Amino acid sequence: MYLVNKDMIIYIAVSNSCIFVFIQAVKQKKLFILDYHDILLPFVKKVRELEGTTLYGSRTLFYLNADDTLRPLAIELTRPPLDGKPQWKQAFTASWDSTACWLWRLAKAHVLAHDSGYHQLVSHWLRTHCATEPYIIATNRQLRVMHPIYRLLHPHFRYTMKINALARESLINGNGIIETSFTPRKYSMELCSAAYDLQWRFDLEALPADFINRGMAVEDPTAPHGLRLAIKDYPFANDGLLLWDAIKEWVTDYVNHYFPNAELVESDQELQSWWTEIRTVGHGDKKDEPWWPVLKTPQNLIDILATMIWVSSGHHAAVNFGQYVYAGYFPNSPTIARIKMPTEDPTEEDWKFFLRKPEAVLLRCFPSRLQATTIMAVLDVLSNHSPDEEYLGEKMEAAWGENPAIKGAFERFNGRLKAIEGIIDERNGNMSLKNRSGAGIVPYELLKPVSEPGVTGMGVPNSISI
Repeated sequence: MYLVNKDMIIYIAVSNSCIFVFIQAVKQKKLFILDYHDILLPFVKKVRELEGTTLYGSRTLFYLNADDTLRPLAIELTRPPLDGKPQWKQAFTASWDSTACWLWRLAKAHVLAHDSGYHQLVSHWLRTHCATEPYIIATNRQLRVMHPIYRLLHPHFRYTMKINALARESLINGNGIIETSFTPRKYSMELCSAAYDLQWRFDLEALPADFINRGMAVEDPTAPHGLRLAIKDYPFANDGLLLWDAIKEWVTDYVNHYFPNAELVESDQELQSWWTEIRTVGHGDKKDEPWWPVLKTPQNLIDILATMIWVSSGHHAAVNFGQYVYAGYFPNSPTIARIKMPTEDPTEEDWKFFLRKPEAVLLRCFPSRLQATTIMAVLDVLSNHSPDEEYLGEKMEAAWGENPAIKGAFERFNGRLKAIEGIIDERNGNMSLKNRSGAGIVPYELLKPVSEPGVTGMGVPNSISI
């Protein structure tokens, strides 16, 4: 999701009487957009050739209410020119009219399917599991096991290659669970590759940089964490920045102990070879991009390592362990839309059926029973913490305990994480924070550092291990 600014062109249909209000809302930074138009539109024709599914490019516009909750205003669905037919595009809005109300529900089902597919393939698989593999391989190739940076990263890379191999065997494999039950079916990995090409940047994987890039925050030295959020009650941002700061402080203490000056960073051949391999081999398709950080100073190293540790711990926890809690009930997050909108080139018979039984059309749009139950079972497994889970900042590496400076830094890290747990509990009990408390609202606990075993909707493991 992005903040809408004056430089964006919004094509969602708006009546002339609403233009002034729209412009004012943009100026007041009250409009936000969930934009899957450009990334999905190239796949529409191919996906529609498959049986039992359909696809659109979509944009959804939201208004920020005074209580910091987001209200959906309009959904635009687009089909490009297809089979000799011109482009089809329609905007849907909430309405008291029965027909428009059911069309709004169906439009939401399509957008939710787009969001589910993007979440699983890009926010989850690409940005955590995939992007981390080159870091792991380069760390094992270029750094000796006694190198201080190897020791720092090792807990955050455990089990990831194994779980990725299992995913390639049974989750993202050809005709596997993702390809049979998620948007955009057999083109899922192609979509993932397109998102990597168009959207992935290492320098934007750091949490503050991500928020700034999406217009969800601006730099402000007087604000907590140095950022002023566009949505004050933004649970992922508020809790995530606590975790980010704790990670950054721990990494800063660790790096400054072993690399107190720039000369030590630049002259460490293992370290330089490690960073070169990550950029030019692991992420070789992007090796010539100008946004790659240089590695010349302790601060450069701190920023790089904090980003890697955040991605493998906090980012992955936020997108993975709440999946069953939020999406186990499939109408809340359908993974696929199986039929087109009733207003897209309808036959007389189809339109009459929609008017007579709109609930039947919605059920036909939702995933099938087999798809829904399969995804429920898979999300239950993915959201599960094992009894021997290793959580962020919980267990000190043996070698660190022998070094007073590193031991003290880790103990401070551990203490900050325990304090974060209390802060999150306090926030979830604050009834003025409408996005995390209130009737029917799931408390936001995804970034609470520790969890009991099982499906809990909380807990931040050290590494991507599921």
